[in-house]
This record gives sequence, C-alpha cells and structure tokens, in this order.
Amino acid sequence: MTITRSPAGTIQAKVASGPSAGDHDRPLLRRALGRARDERGTSLTELALVMPVLLLILFGMIDFGKAINYWIDETHLANEGARLAVVNSNPGAGLPTPLRLQQYILGQVDSAELHGDVVGTQRTAHSATVAICFYSASTGSTTASPQVGDTVEVLVRYSYNWLRGFPFPGDPATTITGKSAMRLEAVPTNYGTSDNTGTCPGSA
Repeated sequence: MTITRSPAGTIQAKVASGPSAGDHDRPLLRRALGRARDERGTSLTELALVMPVLLLILFGMIDFGKAINYWIDETHLANEGARLAVVNSNPGAGLPTPLRLQQYILGQVDSAELHGDVVGTQRTAHSATVAICFYSASTGSTTASPQVGDTVEVLVRYSYNWLRGFPFPGDPATTITGKSAMRLEAVPTNYGTSDNTGTCPGSA
C-alpha cells in the first residue's frame, strides 16, 4: 500500500495490485496432486507385477500343507491295515455289504477327495490305492505263500495334483505314499493280494 499527500493536503492511499497468497499456493497444490497420482499409478503397477508371485507362494504353502496332511492320513491308514493283516482280521467281512480288507481300509479315510468321491482341488476325481504285500522273512522278496513270521506291508498311495488352476506345463503330480510293515502272527486266509488296487514293490 502506498500513501501520498495531495496538493490539497489530503492523504490518499493506494493498494498495490498483485498475486495473493492463495494464488501462490495453487501451483504447489496442483504439483502435489500430480505427484500423488503418479505415485498411485506406480504402486498399482508394482502390485500387478508382484501379486502373481505372492499368490503362487501363498497357494503353494496351502497346497503343500494339504499334501502333508494326506501323507499323515495315509500312514495312519497303513498302520491300521497292517495291524489287522498281521492277525488275519477283516472287519469288512461282517458288514451288511461285505468288503475286502483293502476296501475296508480305504473306507476309513476322512477326506472325500482321498476316497475319490469329489474332484476337490485335483484335476480329476480319483481315489487312493491300497496294496497288501507279503515278503519272505529269509529272502526279503515277495512271496505268494506267506507264513507266520513273514513280513506284511500295507501301502496306501495317492497321486496328488499340485496347484490346480495354475498353468504349469505337464500338470505336475506326486505320488504320496503311506506304508507300514509288520510280522505276520497268523497265516492270511481272510484277505489276499488279488484284491489289491495298487502294486507291490519287488522287495520289502
């Protein structure tokens, strides 16, 4: 503001015109908003690049935990089957619809996916296989005429498909096997290897 004295003795004041404080703030605000938009765009781009990797790690951990749980279940089934086999017991024979020992063992699974009733996270619905195998105590090789003291081994296997829905080449799968071996206490007459749904190794 400028103050001058007129010839008549009066005092006059002039207010100098110019940009206000608000006018100075507007360009700064526009630049700040522009930087914020750029940072948001950069963050979204980075998230789009990282998200598939994070999802793969997350679902991979969940899938691996599920596979471990299946292995534990199969091992428990094999233990139960071996305890029945060593004493020549088949609880399934006394059911209204008689079952072979292999069928009875498979029927004890808790998971409908392991039983083959649903597809679940697998590519196709398929059940676990059960094999009861006999091995000579003297040679360790398979025998068709097991005797008391020979080894009976129960194997429960399941072909596990990894990470269904992810475009992996070759559809990766792993055969998860639970097994248990014990000495025969009675000659097996209530079950046999002909009812196996899986294969037996050549030696124990």
